[in-house]
Amino acid sequence: MSGSTPEPTGEMKDRVCVVTGGSRGIGAAICSSLGAQGGRIAILDREPGLGREAEARLRTIGVDARFFEVDVTNEAAVIDAARHIKNTFGRVDVLVNNAGVSRLGPSMNFTLQDWRTSFDVLATGVFLCSREFGKALRESGGGSIVNISSLNGLVAFPMRLAYSAAKAAVISMTKVLAVEWSGYSIRVNAVAPGMIETEMLKQVIDEGLIDVPSYMAHTPLKRFGRPEEIAEAVLYLASERASYLTGQVIVPDGGWTSFNWIPWSGDPESPEIGTARATPGGG
Repeated sequence: MSGSTPEPTGEMKDRVCVVTGGSRGIGAAICSSLGAQGGRIAILDREPGLGREAEARLRTIGVDARFFEVDVTNEAAVIDAARHIKNTFGRVDVLVNNAGVSRLGPSMNFTLQDWRTSFDVLATGVFLCSREFGKALRESGGGSIVNISSLNGLVAFPMRLAYSAAKAAVISMTKVLAVEWSGYSIRVNAVAPGMIETEMLKQVIDEGLIDVPSYMAHTPLKRFGRPEEIAEAVLYLASERASYLTGQVIVPDGGWTSFNWIPWSGDPESPEIGTARATPGGG
């Protein structure tokens, strides 16, 4: 029929995908990627204005998307959202725990409030959403949970004690739940992005907490990542292409964790590797 919504196609066709923090940045890219493959999207965010804009954006391109105002640190709100979303869509197939917050600063001066806020959003929020939406996944016969961790949860970054600790906790939760919930056919994996071009990254650059040339020197691909590239990793883990993958962490970081940093242009034949050449025997 002319003017009707096109029949959903793609590997996520008709699957109900819940994305926390889905209104902007990496979360918005994840919603778009899942929706483009036929997923029905539940956007969870605590900012109603941004959430409604994200819903409208997706609906404009034919995605069945709905916004739900939820603070992932509020247990009652998460419980209610899980019940409401299941009743609205009839099932839940995918959960992406993406909601985030950035509280950075010197560890000796770091406030207890910033520590608690970091863990409330980045760790407790993942726990609460996994617990409640995990029940919905079990009732639907299984599915996939994808947790957004961070490169900061794998390697040490100064000024990021709470953020790094919370993101490391997300990796640990991923592995525990993958093992514990395997009998429900629930796969649980994580994506640990490196430096991605988001508003949060721009903010810390503007605050002088990131020296861009130094970061580029430590990144073999010599650029920051794009939200869409993280969304593709999430799409893979959520899809049946990753049907034998659980308890794993994918690290899209431009090569950061593989590179034990020394000054280097990226050219294997470059003389910039060092001014002196080693000789046999170390002489």
